[in-house]
This record gives sequence, structure tokens and C-alpha cells, in this order.
Amino acid sequence: MKDAVRLVEVFSSIQGEGPYLGERQVFVRLGGCNLLCDYCDEPDTIPLKSGTLTSSAEVKASVLKAAKGKAHPTVSWTGGEPLLQAAALKGLMGWSRGHGFKNYLETNGVLPKAFLEVRALTDVAAVDLKLPSAAGKAHWKAHAEFLRLVPAGSFVKVVVTEATTDAEVAEAVRVTAENAPRLPFILQPATAVPSARGDGRMVVPPAPARLRDFVEAAKERLPDVRIVPQWHTVWGLP
Repeated sequence: MKDAVRLVEVFSSIQGEGPYLGERQVFVRLGGCNLLCDYCDEPDTIPLKSGTLTSSAEVKASVLKAAKGKAHPTVSWTGGEPLLQAAALKGLMGWSRGHGFKNYLETNGVLPKAFLEVRALTDVAAVDLKLPSAAGKAHWKAHAEFLRLVPAGSFVKVVVTEATTDAEVAEAVRVTAENAPRLPFILQPATAVPSARGDGRMVVPPAPARLRDFVEAAKERLPDVRIVPQWHTVWGLP
């Protein structure tokens, strides 16, 4: 199927992260990711062939079914990494906007060329800057290129753990300050989970004093710095 995507699930829920916290959205979770972050809370979506090959017509029908009965201003395209399926995603996002939804793209921010496919259709890009201690390698150049492309209304998210260093946060701040300085800069303390790397470690958030240090360092260069934990896990929502 030419317009098919690898789909994991479609559901209605409340956004539990970032500055759009509390907004009801339809979530379309796609399979496949090009990274392996140790704090990943959806490890089943990492394999490139995860999810079920699903036609765009089926995805659209599932979105409308999930949205029925309550106001859903936004469709959240999440994963995995949605931009691995940018060609098919473009058609879905165009359809979504045509039906009155805003498009919220959750992305790891390392595929700027793929983002160009859907840039004009993206209302909010939730760009998760990946720290080397969590992702296994640095992606600063790709992140910088990506941030130069995102629309107003987007934001930067940085998941921090007890392994996060001052130097990593400083680099994330620098990349944001030099390429998208007006975007909200969200520090998200990791939710405690077993490492997605399967090495038996638990990924845990940093101590409160460390979080305070990260915030103070970020505020030296950025005007809008916030700590926003994952709330959907507290609420017991998907």
C-alpha cells in the first residue's frame, strides 16, 4: 500500500507533557524509531518494523472515531519517530488540517530533511533534544538544523536523568539559544523506567538540586524555561 503507515495505535487522551499539558488530543502512534534512548517509555515502537501496515483510509477512520463525542482541537503524531514515514504522514497531516485539527508533531529532531516534507502542515513541533548520555551519541548538528525550521508555537523538550551532565544541558541550551531562542525550553525529569537498552538498569530522574541547577543555567540564555514532568503517567492515562 503506497500510502500506508506502520501504525501502533490511535486513541483519545489528554496531553501529559510540555506546554500543551491538559489539552485533549487524538494520538496517532506510529511504529519505528531511528534512535534508542534509554528513557524511552514506548520501547515496543523502536523496531523499524513495529506496528501494523495500515492504509491511510483506515488511519483517518480511526482518528474520526477517536475524536467522536468530544472536542479534540489537535491530532498528535507520535511514535516511535513519525518522520521516518514522512511521505505518508504528509498526506495524513493534510487531511487532518482539512478536517479542522491542528497538527502536533512529536519528534526526536534529528531528521530535518524529512521534516521539510511536513513543515507547512505542522502547527506544533515538540522537539526532543537528545542528550548523549541517554541516546548514546550526540546529535547537535542535526538538532540545530531542525530547530531553524520549526514554526512558532513549537517547543524544545530535554529529558534529564541522574546521568545528565552540566555540559550536556549547556550544549542543549546553546543549540536552542542560537537557533530558536524564543521557543519554550522544557526540562522534563525522566519518569523512572527500566532502561530501553535492556541492560537491567533503572533510568531515574535527577535530584531536585540538580534540576534547579539545570534551570538556573538555562535561564542565563533563554527567556522561557520550565520544568514539566510527565503527568499522564501520574494520571494513569496512556
